[in-house]
Amino acid sequence: MASVLAAGIAALGFFSAGGFDSPAEAAPSFPDSVSAPAGYQVTYAHDFTTQGMGDWVTQPRAGATVSVSSDYGLGVEVTGEDQWAEVISSHAVIGPNSFVQGLVYIPAGPNGSTANWPAFWTTGSPWPENGEIDMLEGQKGRSCEQTHYGVRLPNTHASHDSVSKCGATGSSSTGWLTVSMLRTGEQVEVWYNKTFVGKVPLPTTANEELIFQNQDGPHNICDSCNGPLVFPSTAWLSRVAVWNAR
Repeated sequence: MASVLAAGIAALGFFSAGGFDSPAEAAPSFPDSVSAPAGYQVTYAHDFTTQGMGDWVTQPRAGATVSVSSDYGLGVEVTGEDQWAEVISSHAVIGPNSFVQGLVYIPAGPNGSTANWPAFWTTGSPWPENGEIDMLEGQKGRSCEQTHYGVRLPNTHASHDSVSKCGATGSSSTGWLTVSMLRTGEQVEVWYNKTFVGKVPLPTTANEELIFQNQDGPHNICDSCNGPLVFPSTAWLSRVAVWNAR
């Protein structure tokens, strides 16, 4: 996913503020979730329903509609094919020993599939040397975890992709979910609510930045990503928090 973003992230300025030097006092609550590891401290927290966009910035050239609701949070709506918008936090630092939680709404397609191409993910710059963590990415109608790392190939892909670990279709992977990710020991573990999705490698210790998106195509970027196209359709990020080991 980050191959689409590389130029825009550089233009925004990677980790322009915040992070380890500006710890939040407390994280918002997350329903039906696992807990942060002992000894981890909140370094970033944001509730879109009460704080608006805050430090989150929409990626240039986005075509989908980005809005904020006091009921649901940050929304990315697609109304037709070949629309996308990615919204990036410049303050949330995802270090080599981090725990991340986000309360997201993932639109459902037919038979409980994951509609379109939503994602809640992180990436480092330069990509893919500094890695990518897809905590939840739509892949052919499934909600999946995957990492990308190594070097950038001539076809713009990463040289190494982990296997995809996917949640079951239906309410355990769509609708309102608390997505949790633990990054430690150069590997990544993910939960949807309290259900463990899987563990995959990430052999880099570089800091990464947090991103939320919704997208319909284009198919020439990632044929395997798009699920059933459903529009109008809005993916939501209500609140998010990051813990880092001290």
